[in-house]
Amino acid sequence: MKKGINNILLIQLLFLSLAGITALQKITGAFVPEWFIKKFENTLIGAVPYGIELSFLTIIALETLIAVCFLISVVRMEFVSQRSKSFLFWGFDLAMLLFLVLFFGSFLAGDYSNGALDFMYFGITYLFKRDFEKRV
Repeated sequence: MKKGINNILLIQLLFLSLAGITALQKITGAFVPEWFIKKFENTLIGAVPYGIELSFLTIIALETLIAVCFLISVVRMEFVSQRSKSFLFWGFDLAMLLFLVLFFGSFLAGDYSNGALDFMYFGITYLFKRDFEKRV
C-alpha cells in the first residue's frame, strides 16, 4: 500500500479554498464592486438591463456552489479510493463552467491576459477531472 498525502484530498482543499474564499469576499463586500462595473459598463453585459448585476450574481452563485460541492466531497471522504466521487465531479464541472463564464467576460472586456489565465484554469480543471475519472 502506497503511503503519502492523498492527491484528491489536496485538490479538494485547493478548490474549496479558492471558491470558498472568493465567494465569501464577494458576499461580504460591495454587491457589485466599482472595478467590475467599470470593466463591463461599455460591453454587451453593460448594455443589457441589470446585466452587470446578474453577471456578478452568477459568479457568486457558481463560486458558492463549487465550494459547497467540494466541502460535501471532503465530508463524504470522496478522496478514499473506493468511494463514489459524485460531488468531486460536480465541483469540477461547476468550476469549468465558472472559468468559461470568466473567460467569456474577460474576452468581452478585451482583457486577453485574464482570458488566457481563465482558459488555462479551465484546461487544468478538465485534466484533473479526467485523471480522477480514470481512477474510479
